[in-house]
Amino acid sequence: MSGGEGTSAAIRALVESHQHFMCVGHKDADADSLGSVLAFTEVLRGLGRQADPWVPEPLPTLLDHLPGYAEVNRTEAPEDAVVFAFDAGSPARFGNLRARIERAPAVVVIDHHLSNEGFGTLHLVRPDAAATGEIVYRLFQEWGLEITVPTATNLYAALFTDTGGFRHGNTTAVTLEIGAALARLGADPAWVALKSYKSLSASTLRLHAATAAASRYECDDRLIWSEVRQSTLRATGAILEQSEGIIDQLQSLDTMRCALLFKEVEPGLTKVSLRTRAPVAAHELAGQFGGGGHARAAGIEMSLPIDEVEALVLDAARDAATVAGT
Repeated sequence: MSGGEGTSAAIRALVESHQHFMCVGHKDADADSLGSVLAFTEVLRGLGRQADPWVPEPLPTLLDHLPGYAEVNRTEAPEDAVVFAFDAGSPARFGNLRARIERAPAVVVIDHHLSNEGFGTLHLVRPDAAATGEIVYRLFQEWGLEITVPTATNLYAALFTDTGGFRHGNTTAVTLEIGAALARLGADPAWVALKSYKSLSASTLRLHAATAAASRYECDDRLIWSEVRQSTLRATGAILEQSEGIIDQLQSLDTMRCALLFKEVEPGLTKVSLRTRAPVAAHELAGQFGGGGHARAAGIEMSLPIDEVEALVLDAARDAATVAGT
């Protein structure tokens, strides 16, 4: 863990001493990353600063309901802009924006990943937080800033989705208290839930059904895994970002200790989503292959064909699932 009152004061001093800012989320941005970006962008603008929200291409179209989404990737920040980087443990997570971040005069990292590498100029990294949006909310509270309805909505969406609708093990009394505070500030819990989990297209449902049907169960059902290949996307009429949420279906298996979803981005690039239960640690399993994340949720990206990645990662996952059964 890094960051505290001293870091909060240092970040505020940086904001006070600069005019231009670039708020950046990680590639394949989720609601925690993009919601934090949009919330921070609005607050900086409210302080009279120029702030531009960015995420690596492609834009996450499934998040177009978030307030301020229409402004993402629209205005190029000047070269002297200070960068705020949200919800990523490594510079590699910023894709085509990595070089832009690395040449910035200062980089403030706000994150909650256990595997954070400590990059950047200032670090506010709190692995005990349920979401990066929670850290952002606390920062605004410490600064005594007004939180508008759009900012409250973005931070509520960040918190709500990174806890799986307040169902995951990272949900605490503090998490629920912050959620309630954001609702009092104008966030609409029912609307966020509708947009997050109840607004799927027919092609998304077809993709989820096909992936569930292709699931494999191993190690006395402690290991469950499936895959999304390009052929699956063509057959269902979906795009890869519509695979969001499939891993949550896989981890609903009561005997599960390790759930994996392999995603073929292109013939030589594969991503893996991991979810685990004790005693299997997701970030440790992902770390064997250059990935990272949290104890119960992590990810991997490898420049290899999906068949090769499956062979490598499944061997390690089988070992972990076998140990979990002893």
